[in-house]
Amino acid sequence: MTVDPNTVTSDKLVAHSIDFVEQFSTNVSTLLSAMGHVQMHPMSAGTLIQTYKKENTPASSRTVDEGEVIPLTLVKRSKDTQYELKLTDKLRKVTSFEAIQKDGFDQAVSFTDAQILSIAQKNAKKDFFGALTGKGTTSTTGVGLQRAISTGLGKLTGLFEDVSNVGTTIVYANPDDIYSYLGEVQITTQTAFGLKYLTNFLNADVVFLTTSIPAGKVVMTVDNNINFYYVDMRGDAGRAFNMTTDETGLIGVTHSRIDESLSYQTIASGGWLILPERTDGIVTSTIETPKPVQGADGGH
Repeated sequence: MTVDPNTVTSDKLVAHSIDFVEQFSTNVSTLLSAMGHVQMHPMSAGTLIQTYKKENTPASSRTVDEGEVIPLTLVKRSKDTQYELKLTDKLRKVTSFEAIQKDGFDQAVSFTDAQILSIAQKNAKKDFFGALTGKGTTSTTGVGLQRAISTGLGKLTGLFEDVSNVGTTIVYANPDDIYSYLGEVQITTQTAFGLKYLTNFLNADVVFLTTSIPAGKVVMTVDNNINFYYVDMRGDAGRAFNMTTDETGLIGVTHSRIDESLSYQTIASGGWLILPERTDGIVTSTIETPKPVQGADGGH
């Protein structure tokens, strides 16, 4: 018996779920790889994650007389904010009978899945830049883009000078600031997770261009200071809802039939926190406008 090619069989549902999962996971992995070596940490929902800041208080004197008590130098790793890992995204959409009849199952479901995938990726990027702009505790300034980045990188060097192998230096800047600095100069950019980036630019290993960073600011850190925590969608909970995942368990997706409304639904779920190990290890540098140079007559 020949099966009508428009018949929706279980393998079509699984194929759509696998495609969705692979696209999301690949895009996230590409972004993390572009940054350097950001670690991915699969965990259970409800896990508490602690961030830290470094506090050093130098001794009152470096040298003392013979036999005198050596004053203490305080080296302290203080707890900063604690975060709970939750399912931050629970997304559901429905493809109607009419849409499937008009465009065919594969095209109708793929089109609407692409919209959900776009929302999931947008949410993940929003969470990521929220971590950068909202949790950093070190700031500096510089006149113009180049000086702002240089002073920020100088701060980073000082913050991590006692840490071996700090990794890649990463700068995040608004596209307006980058292109204003470049003017007519043509540059070659690469793309990861929808973000354009430059390599080996103004002494930084990687510079990402994003409107999530306000104009007039540059934010920077090192890749070893960034941790990507996420709810592992594999295991009993994922299987209970027939979730399709990949080997990372980064996101779970399921497709199912809704008979009472003559439609098919797609449900995607995941949760992630992108956090600095050290909040003082995220530097925000403000781009100051150069002051006008006065003429020999005092500016008149």
